[in-house]
Amino acid sequence: MAVRQVIIGAAVGAGLGGAATFFYLRQQQQRVQAASTSGGGFAAVGSHPALKWGVPVGDRLRLFSDYAASFDTRLRNPRWVLERINRDTLAGKEGNRQRSEFVEDAGIEPRFRSKLDDYRGSGYDRGHMAPAANHRSSQQAMDDTFSLTNMSPQVGAGFNRDYWARFERFVQDLAKRCDDVYIITGPLFLPQRSNALQPNGAPGFVMQHPMIGTPPRLMAVPTHYYKVVLGEVSGGKRAAVGAFVMPNQPIDPDTPLASFAVPISSLEEVAGLRFFPGYLSDARREALDETALVVQSLGFAELRKLKPGAAPPLLPAPDGSLQPLPPPVPGALSPSALPPTDQRRSLGAVHICEHTECRLPAERFWETNGGGSKNGGHALRRTQSAPPA
Repeated sequence: MAVRQVIIGAAVGAGLGGAATFFYLRQQQQRVQAASTSGGGFAAVGSHPALKWGVPVGDRLRLFSDYAASFDTRLRNPRWVLERINRDTLAGKEGNRQRSEFVEDAGIEPRFRSKLDDYRGSGYDRGHMAPAANHRSSQQAMDDTFSLTNMSPQVGAGFNRDYWARFERFVQDLAKRCDDVYIITGPLFLPQRSNALQPNGAPGFVMQHPMIGTPPRLMAVPTHYYKVVLGEVSGGKRAAVGAFVMPNQPIDPDTPLASFAVPISSLEEVAGLRFFPGYLSDARREALDETALVVQSLGFAELRKLKPGAAPPLLPAPDGSLQPLPPPVPGALSPSALPPTDQRRSLGAVHICEHTECRLPAERFWETNGGGSKNGGHALRRTQSAPPA
């Protein structure tokens, strides 16, 4: 499993420690920029005979006021976006999104960056990975969230403007229960089962997803999106962690959030990334995976009560995963249905759905709880694709 460790692994690894995270990332970006401007020599490995003329330059590490991102120049999508929020950052009032405009990222060469025209008339929303509402401490922080490096093409009605918006608010509400909340968000491209078997008789798979834009500089439309959330408590001595994966399509508003919980190991394997390695030791990850599978099972039990025959989990359990799942427990997610807590708590391996009720805010919460005014009420401010020229 190939992971771009020079940029991505190191950057994601700084999952804890606010200012230190961005100081470290800033150093990494400066080193990458220095290497690229000098012909891509990369002094650390420059003595290798094959690297006389430099190494190929691909994914870009980009740093903004309040978040960092790795941009995939092949798919024209962010690979991941890492942000930190807390009570103070969410209480800011200096940033006004009505004064912000979508902009292409001047820090990426024009032929490799996302283009405003890619979204024009595409039918997909310009979906924020780091939500604008999370970064209102200054106008610059707000403006930075409108860089296309922070955008990915999302289905609008039923997803970006509905279920995903409620999920973003759920994560924001965690800041009321945590000291700092670190969030990694990004797109996924997951295969579908194929009718054809592999030559060895194993099930076959095929990758299918739309592309928008103009060849050869096409932008990929992800099949799914993920969030990995780490909420620090007790002054950063402990944390609650959880990973969620959702399809890029309209989602029934009654679908339990717990049904989208996934083992972090499985997500890491399909994303090709390690999340928060500065906190997630092998023991912590294994314990969290065990809890995530139970949370997922409970979510699906609740979902099947509402919709018999609902689809199976999006991601398989990690190889050799722990214990078989207990029988689904009917009813809402309750702590008594989860694995024993003491040992996992001693490891610092508490799941987000143990730290807070794993429930989304009500549908259309913005009509009574924030948002922009519209005909005397409240409207959700989301970012649809521009109309055709």
